[in-house]
Amino acid sequence: MCGFAGEFLLKPGRANLDVARAMAARVAHRGPDEQGEFLSNDGRCAMAFHRLSVIDPAGSHQPMTGCNGLVTVAFNGVIYNYRQLRAELASQGALFRTAGDTEVLLHLYGHHGPAMLDRLDGMFALAIYDAGRDALLLARDRFGEKPLWYAPLGDRVVFGSEAKALVSHPMVSHEHDVEALTYYLTVGYIPSPRSAFRALRKLPPASFLVVDGDLGQAQRYWAPQTVSLPTHPADQLAAARDTVTNAVTSRLVSDVPVGVLLSGGLDSSIVTAVMARAAGTAGGVRTFTAGFADASYDERRRAKLVAEHCGTDHAELLVEPISPQMIAQAMDLFDEPFADSSALPTWLVCRAAREHVKVALVGDGGDEAFAGYDRYRALHLAERMGPITYWVVRLAGAVAGSVAPHDEKNAPRRLARFAGALPYPFARQYFMYRSLFDAQRLSGLLAPEFQVQANLDGPEAWFEDLYEETEAADEAARAQLHDLATYLPDDLLVKSDTVSMACGLELRAPMLDHKAVELGLALPTAGKIRGRRGKAILCAAFRDMLPREVLEAPKRGFGIPLGRWLREDLSGMLRETLLEGSLANGGILRKDALAGLIAEHLSGRADHGHRLWALLVLARWVDRQR
Repeated sequence: MCGFAGEFLLKPGRANLDVARAMAARVAHRGPDEQGEFLSNDGRCAMAFHRLSVIDPAGSHQPMTGCNGLVTVAFNGVIYNYRQLRAELASQGALFRTAGDTEVLLHLYGHHGPAMLDRLDGMFALAIYDAGRDALLLARDRFGEKPLWYAPLGDRVVFGSEAKALVSHPMVSHEHDVEALTYYLTVGYIPSPRSAFRALRKLPPASFLVVDGDLGQAQRYWAPQTVSLPTHPADQLAAARDTVTNAVTSRLVSDVPVGVLLSGGLDSSIVTAVMARAAGTAGGVRTFTAGFADASYDERRRAKLVAEHCGTDHAELLVEPISPQMIAQAMDLFDEPFADSSALPTWLVCRAAREHVKVALVGDGGDEAFAGYDRYRALHLAERMGPITYWVVRLAGAVAGSVAPHDEKNAPRRLARFAGALPYPFARQYFMYRSLFDAQRLSGLLAPEFQVQANLDGPEAWFEDLYEETEAADEAARAQLHDLATYLPDDLLVKSDTVSMACGLELRAPMLDHKAVELGLALPTAGKIRGRRGKAILCAAFRDMLPREVLEAPKRGFGIPLGRWLREDLSGMLRETLLEGSLANGGILRKDALAGLIAEHLSGRADHGHRLWALLVLARWVDRQR
């Protein structure tokens, strides 16, 4: 993994290499091993680079120039099929000076131009300057595992791996985007291409942008393809096993040691089992787990079962006690508001893993590809429900809601939530499962002077339109595609990339192999969701490789005990940050509404843990900007 930044002038002129260096210095944590820089002969393009050396550490320095000195690339990521591509290009006459994947990109671009992106199996964000065409190509991988930000500035385009690099450019405004902040308050993240800064954009996943004399439009180069499935269930199991196994083994390509972040859930357990089997008698697989003292959130025991079963060298981390300073440090890793609280334990386990390895595999993507979330099961049940069952569930939900504890994790509260969503269209049901604040709640929370600048209905309309626009066989499959379009790239992968690269650790997600995702989407929902569990086909496909308890355990998710923390350890930080900072006193939120949310949560009358965390993050971010 690496970090880069640069600028490209739309007309003849001279880019500022000193500015490019300064921008790249802001993302030096992404590549602590070495640095490089480039200024084109015509002066129009300047790039600076910081490298984490994983493949061909001694040879593949960046930015790298090739193709008769006309093409230069800055590349963050890894191309898993680079050896196959290298052999193909060599057979066509290409001569290689290095042993890594970066030079393959240069030759591939020379042969195919932007169409090269279809040939890549990997995770990447790249900038290619083509002096022969006076053009810059910016591109991002299929699912958005690697980030790429850019800012059109009239006479130039500024680009880089993180927003902090771009906002250090003297021509980039720091002005907030009010509309983007309403999206954040609605879903807990800001979907691409929007960003929290009015001047900045995020290149969407599976997209590229060609900049020459003008700023072009981002173009999509890939979408999940329909694949033909074997008709027999046993053959479908074999296809799932083979595809996931191939995805894991392909991601072991490295010239440095590779470990696994083992959560104890099904996906990372499968990754661990396949990796351990691939290692064979050589052994030496290292696994890392983070857990909590609160048993309802702790997966260390399950992770240890998997580690012992697979014979890995296992390490555990207890994410407690926590402190306001630790929380603030984790929040400050992100350049824009980001409300996924699992970023904290993910960061801590990445930090621990980095003491031993430079690369680690993770289970990200398995839930989206193979229907693992309970919300998919909820939609599947709602879609198949007859009128009698509907009214029974509605009645049971009303009773459960009147007696259930306010903790969101308990079964009666979940039943009440499911029953309460049933009367609405499926797009609205999914929004209810995924949202923090709807437009009505926002209207009571936002200060009047902020509301006049925002369209409170916009995020809901975007969310529900995106859901309805997808073509799928059923509602669970529609929700999978929705998550692949926004929740995965704009939340989960932002989290993974940001916290891991803050530690100089490269994370790879085998479940996001595009062939595995396409297979998972193609499998019938009835084969993925059975009874009270999702990912049934993965359980069956890898049943012989994992302990029974792990295979049969209910879906838990990588959450943290937010409710308790905010009532106990963080209550002082909560009051001080929300009620005394810029959020409540700067014309953004109503102080009385904030005080009401805090009082309800601290008294136990409601569980506003996720909402208050999102507001705490936003308050911290706003205070940092002033």
